[in-house]
Amino acid sequence: MKNIYGVLLLLYITLAYSQKMPFISHTTRQFVRDIGSEVDLDCSTKHSREFNVLWIKVIKNQTDESIVLSSGSTLIVKDPRVSLVTEIKQDSSRYIIHINNIQEDDASTYRCDLITGFNNKISAYTELLVRGPPFIYDNSTKSLVVEEGQSVQLACFAGGYPTPRIFWRKPNNAILTIGNILKISAIKKEDHGNYYCIAENGVGKGTKRKISIDVEFAPVVTALQTIVGQAVNYDVYLECHVESNPPPAIIWIFNGIQLTNNENYLISDLTTADDKIDSSLQIIKIKNYLYGDYICKAANILGTAEITITVFETVLPQCPPVC
Repeated sequence: MKNIYGVLLLLYITLAYSQKMPFISHTTRQFVRDIGSEVDLDCSTKHSREFNVLWIKVIKNQTDESIVLSSGSTLIVKDPRVSLVTEIKQDSSRYIIHINNIQEDDASTYRCDLITGFNNKISAYTELLVRGPPFIYDNSTKSLVVEEGQSVQLACFAGGYPTPRIFWRKPNNAILTIGNILKISAIKKEDHGNYYCIAENGVGKGTKRKISIDVEFAPVVTALQTIVGQAVNYDVYLECHVESNPPPAIIWIFNGIQLTNNENYLISDLTTADDKIDSSLQIIKIKNYLYGDYICKAANILGTAEITITVFETVLPQCPPVC
């Protein structure tokens, strides 16, 4: 009797070892393809005839939403570009997912699962990289309005394969910097304008995004002449130049009184650029009591500035501006 049990135990052990464990024998780790081309994702297995094999497209950061492409010899996904070829043999099998007319959305990680039992599987991964022209993500910096002296950081993020090279420039300027971030530690009013984030990866012509920076600053008031002479009964022309953003309110003051257009004065403002204004004051046939200090004053929400122009009497009329 003992001999019978011994023989049965030996047969059981022999049978157990004769059932070879299934495994995945081959998958290509990575493919690089152009848009419009095709690819074969091959998962080869051994001793898997009695087990199911799945091909799955893994959606990054969304594991629960991964797409099952095939199960065994059945194609699951409904996409006319995708087909399944199977070669199932006694000791080895192949499961090939063919993707035709590759698009950017096909770039992903693909997983071959060999199901060996309940909650048990063997997996192998294949990555499909799709060469495509660069594109700039919407989370890149949009146009900015900042105050002078602030620290400014522009960010630009680009996708595409190969990984794009990013650099920054202003119109008709050399490259400012290379990389995702352009930093300006203390922006000046002269730094306003358009900046371009440019992404290139050797596929296509590259792409760029325009980012406009509007720099707000307190008024700056200057004058070509701060001392002007003229004879009595001749016109006097005073002019001040104002730089300001946002646009300023400009006034002229004489003896503490704000001037307006009347029989003695004519005031006019001329905008010469987005943030530049020339303000002029014409003193009509100046009288003795109109000589003295005239103040050109500009103000906006960020500050106030002024300049004083002194008008003095001369014996002879001054030409120019007029005689």
